[in-house]
Amino acid sequence: MPNLRFAPGVDRASTPTAAGVDDVPFEPLVRRLRIRRGGPRTPLPLLPVIAVAAGIGIAYVNQTAHVTTATYQATHLASQQQQLVALDSQLSAELSRLESSERIITSAQGMGMRPAPKWTFVVAAPHDVITSPPAEQLTGSDTSSTLQQLVGALDGAFDGSGTGR
Repeated sequence: MPNLRFAPGVDRASTPTAAGVDDVPFEPLVRRLRIRRGGPRTPLPLLPVIAVAAGIGIAYVNQTAHVTTATYQATHLASQQQQLVALDSQLSAELSRLESSERIITSAQGMGMRPAPKWTFVVAAPHDVITSPPAEQLTGSDTSSTLQQLVGALDGAFDGSGTGR
């Protein structure tokens, strides 16, 4: 049986029923045409062009996001640099205030210190850290070995007993 439908503009309520078939005007049924839905199909040669255009669009969005992030970071670093410069100037001013000789003298006098009436110097006497070994150790009986002379000199210098370690 063919696929038949009512013609466009025909109301289903006006179809003939069992009662009063002669009263209703009859229109002939027309064959339904199959119309493809979904729009036109993309031809295959355009797919690479579409892919390249999409790639360019994605690259543009990615680059814009990267530039925005870099700009945000640069702004943040500039503000951080300004804060550090202000802190540096503040610390330099405080350091110069703390290093002033008037403040040091005032603090010392507050702790009970007084300036000396005159300058005094302490003369330090030189003191040998390593004493020289006796002459007999340097001129031992066996002068052929320089190593034995060195060991003897070091043993005398550090007040060793000369017996082992």
